[in-house]
Amino acid sequence: MLREVKFLPRVGKYYDHSRWGKRVMVLGESHYCANPSEATANITQRVFEYLFDSSCDHEGWMNTYTKFASALSGQQENRFSAEAVWNEVLFYNFIQEPMTAPRQAPTEEQRVAAQGAFFEVIEHYRPDLVLVWGHDRLYDYLPNVGHQGADCCGVETWIYPLSDGHEVRVLPVQHPASAFSPSEWHRTISVALEN
Repeated sequence: MLREVKFLPRVGKYYDHSRWGKRVMVLGESHYCANPSEATANITQRVFEYLFDSSCDHEGWMNTYTKFASALSGQQENRFSAEAVWNEVLFYNFIQEPMTAPRQAPTEEQRVAAQGAFFEVIEHYRPDLVLVWGHDRLYDYLPNVGHQGADCCGVETWIYPLSDGHEVRVLPVQHPASAFSPSEWHRTISVALEN
């Protein structure tokens, strides 16, 4: 049961049978809602529906998802071809309250409050690899339980052991809304997926 989760993850239909033979979770930081009433349990699914809807105009935030899909696939994806890639992963936002302004940092209370929901999600969906958007902020918010993993291409990793002994490897990546290189991160992500 996901008792503490307010914003449900978007689970790709091939999450359990991805091209990589592993369950991959992509972890974002938070939802931005100018109107807090939009922050319903299915907001994450709605973001992706909007992203792939050809009747919706292109908006700048969509490039973040397209660039990251390119890093996962190793190919230049566009807004619509990226759907096939996103169908193979789970996407979840860590903070469980909407931010009221773009690039707003969550409070310490919001970061601490989100930890229980995060553990519920990884226990329930049992990812093999979590790719964290933001090695200089979100990665530092994550619960400090578990243990250090082996570096991956010079990037530190973390391990969360689940209640049944399954280990979830966490790899922080540069946020794709910043100066993100899909080809460079594809190499690092590919190595993480092979291990």
